[in-house]
Amino acid sequence: MPGYRRPLANLVFEFCRRVVAGEPGDSDYCDVVWKILADEVVLRIFENGSDDEELKQETSVETIVAFLTECASAAEPGIDDDEEEGELTTSFDVHGPSSPQTHIFASPTLSRVQSEVHPDIGPSRSQSLHPSEDFAERPSREPSSSSYPILALSSLISIFSQLCFTPHAPPSDLDYVLRYLLRIFQSFTSLVIQGKSTRVRIATLQFLMRLRADRDHKIYFRDSGYDQHGQVAALSALINRTGMSDSTETPPPTLDAVSELRKARARARMPPSERDMRGRGGGPSQSFSRNATSRSRSRVGAPSINPVGAGARLRNRPALWRVPEQLPFSVSTMDTSSEILGTYDPSGQVEVTVLPISEYLSALLTTLESEKSWDILSYVLCHLPVQLANKHLFCGPKSKVLISKILTTLCMGILEGGSFARSVERWPNGIKLRDAHGLVYHTLSVLVSYKKYFDTQQRHSLVNVFLGGLSGQPATIICCIHALAVSAYELQSSAIRYLSDILEKLSQIMSNPDMAVHILSFLSVIGSQPPLYSNFIEKDYKMVFGLALQYLQHHNRMSKLDSPDSPMSSWALSQHVRIISYHLVYVWFLAVKLPDRPKYLRYITRQLLLANEGNEQVDDPTEVCFDWLARYTYASADPRPANSLLQDIVIHPNLSPDSDGSGAPRVLADAASEKTWLLGNSVVTIRALKKLGWIEILSRRPSGYTKFLGRLENVPLVGPGDVDPDMLTVPAIHLMDREFSRAHRPDTEEGEMEENYEEQQRLVGDLLGRVEDDQEEPVRPDPLSGYVWSGTAPSQRRKDVTIDPSFFPLQLSSYPDRLGPSNVRMLVDSAAVSKFTANLDRVPVIDTHKVGIMYVAPGQTTEVEILRNTHGSPAYTRFLEGLGRLINLRGQIDVYAGGLDPGEDGEYAYAWWDDIGQILYHTATMMPCHPHDESSTLKKRHIGNDYVRIVWNDSGIAYRFDTLATQFQFVNIVIEPHSVGTISAYSNNVHETEYFKVTVQRAEGMIEFAPVGHYKLVSVENLPFLVRELSLLADWFAYVFARTDRDTLRVEVRTNWQERLSAIRRFKDQQIKAGASANGAETKGNGTVHEQGGDRIMAQEAFRDFTSSF
Repeated sequence: MPGYRRPLANLVFEFCRRVVAGEPGDSDYCDVVWKILADEVVLRIFENGSDDEELKQETSVETIVAFLTECASAAEPGIDDDEEEGELTTSFDVHGPSSPQTHIFASPTLSRVQSEVHPDIGPSRSQSLHPSEDFAERPSREPSSSSYPILALSSLISIFSQLCFTPHAPPSDLDYVLRYLLRIFQSFTSLVIQGKSTRVRIATLQFLMRLRADRDHKIYFRDSGYDQHGQVAALSALINRTGMSDSTETPPPTLDAVSELRKARARARMPPSERDMRGRGGGPSQSFSRNATSRSRSRVGAPSINPVGAGARLRNRPALWRVPEQLPFSVSTMDTSSEILGTYDPSGQVEVTVLPISEYLSALLTTLESEKSWDILSYVLCHLPVQLANKHLFCGPKSKVLISKILTTLCMGILEGGSFARSVERWPNGIKLRDAHGLVYHTLSVLVSYKKYFDTQQRHSLVNVFLGGLSGQPATIICCIHALAVSAYELQSSAIRYLSDILEKLSQIMSNPDMAVHILSFLSVIGSQPPLYSNFIEKDYKMVFGLALQYLQHHNRMSKLDSPDSPMSSWALSQHVRIISYHLVYVWFLAVKLPDRPKYLRYITRQLLLANEGNEQVDDPTEVCFDWLARYTYASADPRPANSLLQDIVIHPNLSPDSDGSGAPRVLADAASEKTWLLGNSVVTIRALKKLGWIEILSRRPSGYTKFLGRLENVPLVGPGDVDPDMLTVPAIHLMDREFSRAHRPDTEEGEMEENYEEQQRLVGDLLGRVEDDQEEPVRPDPLSGYVWSGTAPSQRRKDVTIDPSFFPLQLSSYPDRLGPSNVRMLVDSAAVSKFTANLDRVPVIDTHKVGIMYVAPGQTTEVEILRNTHGSPAYTRFLEGLGRLINLRGQIDVYAGGLDPGEDGEYAYAWWDDIGQILYHTATMMPCHPHDESSTLKKRHIGNDYVRIVWNDSGIAYRFDTLATQFQFVNIVIEPHSVGTISAYSNNVHETEYFKVTVQRAEGMIEFAPVGHYKLVSVENLPFLVRELSLLADWFAYVFARTDRDTLRVEVRTNWQERLSAIRRFKDQQIKAGASANGAETKGNGTVHEQGGDRIMAQEAFRDFTSSF
């Protein structure tokens, strides 16, 4: 067969040479022979090891490859510099050498080569198809030709892809194949810089910027999901490179070379007159557009325009590339890793041939430094971030050096007075230098994940550049805020250095909801990391409070409009930002040291009142905020009390078994008397206990529940006739300091103070002179499980609690109401009080959230197989450990259990909490799989009802948003490796698990709210902390989005604290009305003192600032 094929291939080669030389011929169909030429090169390379000496024609292969390289490097014939910047997917002008008439020369760089347009082929997919695919015959359509540089490049790409990606029987001489692969790759990198045709350079970039490496560093060409997260499309839209081009026709799929040749021969038999009628008789390399629209847009007789200086703006011309793209070449095998070529050999044992990816990086560096064509530069800037996110592609010492140089070039180039993109000669209408700079920030945000490649000064420069970007356009500001949020984790020392300047810059940005959500999310991230603000001074804290409260003023002004035409782009987003604004006040107020908190109260009070200016009285969220400030200004105590041993002894002094012998304790009456008062927005109950001299004070307020237990020292130790003095209370008080929560950890070498529960029980019995019933020690979990919290929430035992004396009177005061007879009311209906307090105590004193967690194992795609996973990879397990604390669900009192039942949903769960909120994670791998529940309905009833789900995706396949079928489909936080490949999914290799890609999938209609943009690369050590913040912000927004019926209803979304405030006010009104009816008097409100009139709202500042009185 080669004996028949080679002579034909030689004729084809000679034909191509004549076409390049400009000899007359049937050039309209020459694209077919270029494909044959590429296939012949591949066959000859693989036949090189044959025993037949006649088939060994290395010189012939060398000659063809050199010829193709030379052709691709040449300028397109008949196209001057001005016209070469026309659009590849549409018609453009060619001045023929023998005619002054401007003809239309169809050239396709961003679609498939228009030489692939055939009369019997219909529209195709937007991506290249395998040459062997068959397509149905379509109505006839005229072919059009392409310039030979484009066809030569397409042939080189075909050769490279077939040798690299298509599985073949191992050739006898693999080194021979690799030699040509490396040579052709070097030709590609050379074309990017030295190519004389802009179209060829862009087509080369289209191929090179779609190269990827899997986890094993094997190279592949990315087809499906190339722009999975939509970043390329979003960046292209910023510079008007999206949408259809002038040519509305979609190029058809590629036929194999033999089929194309047959069709070309059939068309060649047409009489010359027919061909002339179709516009092909004017001379060599001339063709006419068959598209009427393109013909009408041709610039017939347009005079040539001389080149102009840098930065000049000429008439608006079609762009050379657009999104969605259509490639002008075919790749034989896509999304399949090469068996013979990689980008890095981590073992250093020369196990794989390494592609010189550093040469490609060097070409990109040159492009970024001195590129004159905006089409080339813009293409690189829009596509580079996506490629850099594939970190396995850029490994090795040479790549490390070049990545560092790229960072320096970009940072220095866009700082004030920088030279980046100033070499561009022609700017399209509407595009300015700042647009090019805006695209650079997206590349820099990905380079944060390459921090190990950079020295300290470069890291500082990176954060400084993001700081400078806050003065840019809105899209640039949002990008920089997201980058700074990640830098707060990854470049912490650099973020600390510039944090004050960052806050000052953010305070100058208009706080509309669309921008405020990103600013406040950034502040939430900063507030979760104490090292970042450890050096803050008063000015810095006030700046943070000002940023958080600034939006409230804007929100209230917009709400007063109460019109559908209000400038709020999204009511749900506005409500979400309002909630987060108050949340930040709480987070950052707790960040201030307790002795310094009072000095910030005056500033916060004024800002809160300014936000309510024009109202008759402050709104409920502000009222709750004042109540919360009264709780935490003078103390760091928890928002609700926990039972203690002292309480059990003092309040329940007599414990005895039931008469039935069951052993269950029975509690005798524990209070001699009790009374309750309504003081402002609080309900205060004082109980005189039966134990002599002891009293219990309970203060229930909107923001919390406080309990005081004390003894009146004026009471004698022994009462009259009492022969049994109190000998238990004092030892119990001493024992309080020795009590620890039930935290168990098999590993005791960490230096943590551990208390053996059994030993503690023995000590209690010795001190109190009584022995408790034997209790089983909880089962110790696996060492990976870490601490297990059971019983009450351990926060009060794991933090330093400081109390200022002012805390006590403030909690028992009528604040925020002024003290007076009308604001103090004793309640006599004990039954009503008992019922009310029981209902009030059911409303949590903090915000509660529940978030689902699922692990997707390699190859899994359905909800059943995902939910039935009972374990995950080591990286997934370590992630869970950092995400929250392991709690024992049995007997859990204070930690929100999220509806989990230990009997059906497992003994343990992960949770996280602080003084403001709690998150319970419904972890599918920790829930048992029941034999009778093959579809995992029991798991899905929890995870499927969560608004937010964290998905650890090791499947190697893009996770679909609707994988879990549920009506509560709002937000997915997807964590996956930055490089594909499932072989190493369970590997513990540090290099493979050092970074993960985090994306946030949102329901339709949800506005972007998370500080990660399209995606972010996060290190494994910081991953749990960022995802925890994301899950909290996402659950808030999803809750608001659901309550507003997917942003279609304008309703106020209320927090638990607001509900507690409303309950107290309703009870207060009921008691006032009941008292008035009993006295026969007319009721006039609830007795609360407020300044009347919207202009009087600021008059409350004096008494709202309680630091002057307490």
